[in-house]
Amino acid sequence: MGVEEYIQALALANRHGWAFLAAYGTTWMLCALAWLRASPRTAAYITLFQGAVALPGALALTALIPGPPRPDLAVFDSLSVTIATGQLLGLPVVIFFVISGRHTLVPLVMVTILVVHFAPYTWLYGTPLYAMMGAAISLSAVLLTHRAEREGGPGQVVGARRVCLSTGLLMLSGAVAALAL
Repeated sequence: MGVEEYIQALALANRHGWAFLAAYGTTWMLCALAWLRASPRTAAYITLFQGAVALPGALALTALIPGPPRPDLAVFDSLSVTIATGQLLGLPVVIFFVISGRHTLVPLVMVTILVVHFAPYTWLYGTPLYAMMGAAISLSAVLLTHRAEREGGPGQVVGARRVCLSTGLLMLSGAVAALAL
């Protein structure tokens, strides 16, 4: 199996990653709720660890609503691990913001890690969906964080909540788009 055939088969098998977008979109929405109801410290921790809930959820959704069989090509299994590991490399920055008390910046840093993680999926699934979502999430997060920083004080917590909310909504919209492809 060649690269092009693999990419097409993977996109069909995973339905362009819809389950991951849906699961992570849901956990980002839960983070928005945490920023509404919990202390900034607690909300920052929830935002930091949301992936620990989303990943099993995404795998369960993928298993419950299977597509065609997933193609097997060892080099791409290695690529998937490398892409996932790249996300982990940004977590020390997030942890630094949590322990230094800059809780309201945690969603912005997590979004940065997320949108960088999206870039390879544009190629891997053969669709511009991930590039478009990455740009929309990134711009939204920057605009909302900038606005919150101008307001200061409680506005920063509101900004963190809005970043989580917009990220969740965009990812859930992306899940719908991925299913429609």
